[in-house]
Amino acid sequence: MIIKVAFIAVMLGFITLSTPSFASNISPRTLNLAVASNFIIPATQLVEAFEKETGHKVRLSYGSSGKLFAQIKNRAPYDVFLSADLEKPEALIEEQLASADSLVIYARGQLVLWSRQAGDSESLKESLLKANRIAIANPKLAPYGKAAEETLVNLSVWEQVKKKLVQGESIGQTYQFVFSGNADTGLVAYSQILARPFNGKIVNIPDTLHDTIDQGGVILSNSENIELAKDFMAFLMRSDTQSKIQQFGYANTPIKPADDTY
Repeated sequence: MIIKVAFIAVMLGFITLSTPSFASNISPRTLNLAVASNFIIPATQLVEAFEKETGHKVRLSYGSSGKLFAQIKNRAPYDVFLSADLEKPEALIEEQLASADSLVIYARGQLVLWSRQAGDSESLKESLLKANRIAIANPKLAPYGKAAEETLVNLSVWEQVKKKLVQGESIGQTYQFVFSGNADTGLVAYSQILARPFNGKIVNIPDTLHDTIDQGGVILSNSENIELAKDFMAFLMRSDTQSKIQQFGYANTPIKPADDTY
């Protein structure tokens, strides 16, 4: 389905909850949170709500999931890792760099094609074939890039469009390529489209064209703030928080991965 949009703006306000603080009798501490680029805007607002509710602070670091994963393997001092996939958190658990009991799917991403020009009503395949430059995230670093590559292959257009591709290091940079005009079309996260005013059109990409973009979160083994990290993960998976995440353009998610980890 093609949706032509002249302007979309999502204004989300977070109300401080009246429930008691998770750590009401503990001196304020700082949680170091590593977050995949596609989740920047939701994370910023969720962190603000968490800080107001608990009195603690959260320091955010953003980047592609691949780069953050590499930093964590090199013992970067993060407490929680919110990846754009499940593979990297699971790999950290396998290497005993993260707690298996903490693994959750905090969001399920949606991939869309975004063009700055409204144009005529065209199918996904037609839009890709007519594009001059197509921005995707690096499939080796970014899960949304991997999903974009899978989409192009499964649509049987990879050979026709591969010379048109412009790769961003992260999905955030991919969005900027289209926003700045360095690419006329891009395969981006739906959450990025909803987060800012924009002109042009979006074309929905069926989930059947790529693997599900389950975004996994995990507490890291070298965290010096384990209890605070647990409080944040409980906050993240709370039903009211999950409802807010869905308003940013994410699909419904299970509470835990569907495997035998637990």
